[in-house]
Amino acid sequence: MLQQSTLIKHLLGVCMTLGESLLGHLKKFPSPPYLFIGSGISRRYLGLEDWAGLLRKLCEIHGLDYGFLSTEAAGDLPQLATLIAKELQPKWWKEERYKASRDAYMNLAIDSESALKIETAIYLKSAAKLTTTPELVAELELFKKVVADGVVTTNWDNLIETIFPGQTVYVGQEGLIFSQIQGIAEIYKIHGTQDDPLSLVFTKKDYERFHQKNPYLASKLLTFFVENPVVFLGYSLADENILQIIYSILDGLSSENVGKLADRLVFIQWDPKCRDPRFERTILSHDGRSLPVYQGTTSSMTDVLEALGKIKRQIPAKLLRLLKQQVYQLVHSTDPADRVYVQDIDDKTPLNEIEFAMGVGLLAKLRDVGYVAISREILVRDLIFNDQGLNAKTVVEKSLPELLKKVRYLPVLRYIKIAKTMEGFDPETMDHRVKLVANRTLDFYLKKTGSGQLVEKAKNFQGDFLAFSEQDTLERTMSYWFYLPELAFQVDQVEDFLKEKFDLLISHEDPNIRTSFLKLISVYDYIKDAKDKAQ
Repeated sequence: MLQQSTLIKHLLGVCMTLGESLLGHLKKFPSPPYLFIGSGISRRYLGLEDWAGLLRKLCEIHGLDYGFLSTEAAGDLPQLATLIAKELQPKWWKEERYKASRDAYMNLAIDSESALKIETAIYLKSAAKLTTTPELVAELELFKKVVADGVVTTNWDNLIETIFPGQTVYVGQEGLIFSQIQGIAEIYKIHGTQDDPLSLVFTKKDYERFHQKNPYLASKLLTFFVENPVVFLGYSLADENILQIIYSILDGLSSENVGKLADRLVFIQWDPKCRDPRFERTILSHDGRSLPVYQGTTSSMTDVLEALGKIKRQIPAKLLRLLKQQVYQLVHSTDPADRVYVQDIDDKTPLNEIEFAMGVGLLAKLRDVGYVAISREILVRDLIFNDQGLNAKTVVEKSLPELLKKVRYLPVLRYIKIAKTMEGFDPETMDHRVKLVANRTLDFYLKKTGSGQLVEKAKNFQGDFLAFSEQDTLERTMSYWFYLPELAFQVDQVEDFLKEKFDLLISHEDPNIRTSFLKLISVYDYIKDAKDKAQ
């Protein structure tokens, strides 16, 4: 229908809308687009400043001379951030107005630029206000219906997680480069996040490190660029940071392969003065190479978001990601009716109600190999979300013994409890490593020794786990929760915390934070089992 109406409009000399042109272009590709989201989106829906505006605002808040520092930086924004950090450093450590920040974030202050990043994260959390303007609220509702395989963003705020809830989040370049990503239903915050101040790519030194790793980042992004069209929202075609990434991708390709990227990149630019929305082809040039891209210009995002919401996908993105994470065997049977089962699924189908089957060869052999090789992430994700469909008996007999050869913290009680209800399971035959972990008490995970102001504060904390987690940063919570009294740990509170922070902590760049997170999961396994026994 769209092709017919498009043809008629061309014959009549009538221009298509930007949305129609965009949708028609994206339909040429077999996969939905990836979204590359920039600061323009945060400005539009959260009322935050662009980068230059943010630096000016930070100078205003902290009593620094923006005019002097900006002239010293000569228009170089990362250098301006470096100069602001240098000026803020002694003030932050000495002035009374920063006492609350120091008390809450002192453990994050590892260098002369930490204070600026900490204060920036504090500002973003307080200043970001979701729009109440009816037109923009309506746009956000359309945004939530956008069909995309994933999102890459340089933004620090959490708007994208609000728009696309439940997607797995990776923070920083290393989160993308070194993680076992699935490439679908994932958000890549390549410049860091406000929830981890030290992850922010902000100063001159940060950008130098970022650009050093650009070839590695580009190699990861290239997969998305080749398999999907990429729609840039909230960026300008002149944005140096985005151009550097695109140029790194081009540098890694032969002239022949550069052609494969032709027309896959689409830049949507918002211009409040635009009276005639347009969708036109333009050229990016770099080092003698030319890359055709498309640019759409509009004064309203409604048309664009409606078009992105009309892209068809046969299977929901989160389900596709789950399919890539795990493959289940087709039950071996002489009756073909038992070997294939088809059920309609859509975005409303609960993932834990869906069973997948795919198999080649004998079920028993494949099953055993699969469970022996299962990852700790899949196991702990199943414990928290109950969405991996694992066979508890096989987990106890095959997975846990192998994992416990390599790791110290692993949930075992839930799987043992379920396995005991299954035919053929004998608890006496459990691997000795599994028995050892199953006999641990809560004291094993909690620390009684240690000194320092923050340790004593945790030891003497009178509230519960929720109150402790809300009074401080995520990193501080993960660094000191194990000093809390036993009474602080409430099953529901710990479960809610683990669900909310799972994706951020399971891939956290600090190995100590990841270890603390996995220890907390073991504590949850223990207190959940104790609660179930008491009921």
